[in-house]
Formats: sequence, C-alpha cells, structure tokens
Amino acid sequence: MIYSRDITKICAVCVNAHKRDGGLYCDVKKQTVTGDGAACKKFSYDILKRTVRRARRLKTDFEPEDFTL
Repeated sequence: MIYSRDITKICAVCVNAHKRDGGLYCDVKKQTVTGDGAACKKFSYDILKRTVRRARRLKTDFEPEDFTL
C-alpha cells in the first residue's frame, strides 16, 4: 500500500515541495501551491512526508487480579 504504483499525486507528499510561510512552496513551479491540488509532471513521491494513521487503542477491561497466578 505504501509503495504501490497508484499513489495519489498531490504536492503535499512531493520531494520538491516544502513548508514555507504557512503554506507549501514548490521548487519546480517557484510558487506557493495548495497541499490538496494535483501535482505537476515533476512529481516525485517522498514517503517521509506521508501522514501516518495511528492504530486505535484497544479497549480492555483487565484488572490486576487477571494477571496473578
């Protein structure tokens, strides 16, 4: 899933875009771009810019007595 070929091409996860002045600045276009819009032809995926979804905490009702032998 992370390394699939059908990655949605958006500037927010591109190597050429970085945060500047509260927005994204594209080094290729030399201008501020939106993070949700479609990327240009020079799009290159950067896995480190991907937002990670954290797993939910398990809801457990264990008591300390459950772990005694």
